[in-house]
Amino acid sequence: MIPLESLTPCFQGLLPAWLLTCSKDGIPNVAMLSHVDYVDSSHIALSFQFFNKSKRNVTENPRALVRLYDPDTLQMYALRLRFVRTETAGATFERMRLRIEAIASYSGLKGVFKLLGADIYEVLEVAPVEHEVGRPTAASTPRPAAGVPFTMKALQEFSARIHGAATLDALLDAVLETLEQNFGFRHSMILLASERPERLELIASRGYPPGGVGSEVGFGEGIIGMVAEARKPVRISGMLRQMLYAYAVAQRAQERGLRPDDCRIPLPGLPHPESQLGIPLIAHDDLVGVLCIESQQPYRFHEEDRAYLEVLGGFLAIAIQNTLLRERAEESEDAPTAPSRTEDGKRLPAPSGSGPNLEITWYEADECVLADGEYLVRGLPAKILRKVLREHRDEGREEFTNRLLRLDKSLQLPVVKDNLESRLILLRRRLEERCPAIRIASCGRGRFRLELEANVTLVERP
Repeated sequence: MIPLESLTPCFQGLLPAWLLTCSKDGIPNVAMLSHVDYVDSSHIALSFQFFNKSKRNVTENPRALVRLYDPDTLQMYALRLRFVRTETAGATFERMRLRIEAIASYSGLKGVFKLLGADIYEVLEVAPVEHEVGRPTAASTPRPAAGVPFTMKALQEFSARIHGAATLDALLDAVLETLEQNFGFRHSMILLASERPERLELIASRGYPPGGVGSEVGFGEGIIGMVAEARKPVRISGMLRQMLYAYAVAQRAQERGLRPDDCRIPLPGLPHPESQLGIPLIAHDDLVGVLCIESQQPYRFHEEDRAYLEVLGGFLAIAIQNTLLRERAEESEDAPTAPSRTEDGKRLPAPSGSGPNLEITWYEADECVLADGEYLVRGLPAKILRKVLREHRDEGREEFTNRLLRLDKSLQLPVVKDNLESRLILLRRRLEERCPAIRIASCGRGRFRLELEANVTLVERP
């Protein structure tokens, strides 16, 4: 029998499979499958969702046949099966559930498009289907380009780049650059946990147009949110076909009033990714963030990619936490530069920036900041920006320290794990992308300078 391990490409869900069952009365039934899951060398799993007729048949007659394609060669294989059991918990069920929920959430069907069970089948025989009409020969079928392997040299360089990063800012950029140069992952992003519950914020990305820093993803939204919610990796191949299937189900659900019109969640990153891989960044049982990599190739991420990146994700999470702790421990205790004063002790007016006028509006109720009417940032980064602009206006202060921010009760920083450094990075990068006339420039360990290239007016509203 052909070993199941040799059919790895067939289990990626790139091409639909067929499930053939028969009732005890001899009445056959054929159903199309979106995915066949590999369990071990002698078992596969099929999702129990909508195939009620197939389910009844295997309950009466446990024999079944699955036909599935190798997406590289289009060779079809027939798997003769015996139904064993249905699992509603465990590693196999959870892996299948996360993939389905991630796809469903893009269409607003999270919680509706549910996996009821993982049907486990013993594989009795695997045989190629010969003389299939219209199938090109394997020699004439181009194979996808192989990914860059995880060599020991590449892993050593990845480790060296992590250890060589002096700041969190440098660490994030070095990691994404190394993923592209050493492993060939051109589109990647890192989202860190926000100060708001069950929210992630994009802090660094590679391969995308500028403008995404500060974008938010809620737990349970798409692959990134599902990874954060479950704290487990999620790998999806052939997304376009699965998305079309999900949208078709969503349309029927809409017609029956099961979902509102406006609950579709837009895809992050690439407009039409074919493969996505999300890795949770966990250190000391804390969710630090999520690393997400995507590609336009349908079968870009293999099982070994997931395994290697899961290990690298653990190192990255620890490196992020250690960098934050080191930066905080090395913060300067010196007071920032005092505001300028006249000989009689009065403060000089704050220096005005050159260039055009720029209105920065703070909205207290939403804790967000707009620049000339356009959304800029919210949450803690917005509070920091309001503070430094207010002190610049009222006191003429230009230099600030992280320690000064931590002592400010109005910022409401958590007593433990305030992640102030990551919030400052997000603010700085957001300003670079959306409001370059305001800069937050580092001027030493735990110190930064406010630099203005516009006449900034700070307006505060309820």
